[in-house]
Amino acid sequence: MRRQGQVLLIDADDTLWEENLHFEQAIDAYVALCAPLGYAAEHVRRTLDLTERRNILARGYGAWSFALTLEEVYLELAGERADPAHVEEIRRIARRLQEEPRQLFDGVVETLAYLAPRHRLLLFTKGHADEQGRKVEMSGLQAFFETCAVVSEKNEGAYRALLERQRLELRSVWMVGNSPRSDINPALAAGMNAVYIPSARSWDYEHEEIRRGAGELLELKSFPELAEHF
Repeated sequence: MRRQGQVLLIDADDTLWEENLHFEQAIDAYVALCAPLGYAAEHVRRTLDLTERRNILARGYGAWSFALTLEEVYLELAGERADPAHVEEIRRIARRLQEEPRQLFDGVVETLAYLAPRHRLLLFTKGHADEQGRKVEMSGLQAFFETCAVVSEKNEGAYRALLERQRLELRSVWMVGNSPRSDINPALAAGMNAVYIPSARSWDYEHEEIRRGAGELLELKSFPELAEHF
């Protein structure tokens, strides 16, 4: 049964397009660059992960914050052996991460074109506002969305604030995304409904056990399946 006249809040990264894949490719290039320092690849990756999660609290999400972390960790590991040429290569890796176009998942355009005349679509994502705005612009998907909201963190408070700001009726609102931590659990905690669409390459940081809330939960295998329910 298709639901009519709903409000769909739709996540961007790893829901509409590949995102974490680009970060993983950047990390692989970075770890290879650090190999001459003599550390095991696992040690470099673990140090990077721990530093990144600490820096998120101060600088937030996004390629800009990640670029600073790459450089910080290299300088920490290299010490007096730091090579200016390696620092410049790290900056090139980070620039590619920020500038490279994202690949839309199969069926995203067709599904949004089907949903837009039938429901209110709002893009709701987290990260650096300029970075996210640039990716949305490059995607060519802006016309499908009534608005694009970018927040520093998608927690229960952010969802409640969006509900109030947009004057949304709680029972008709669905959060659609790939992240239990940022898309599903806080939306359900705020009383919304949620649609969980796992991504094969989601960031480990976003993994959590899904906690049921007052709203309804749908679990789908792909984005195009939304057209079977809405």
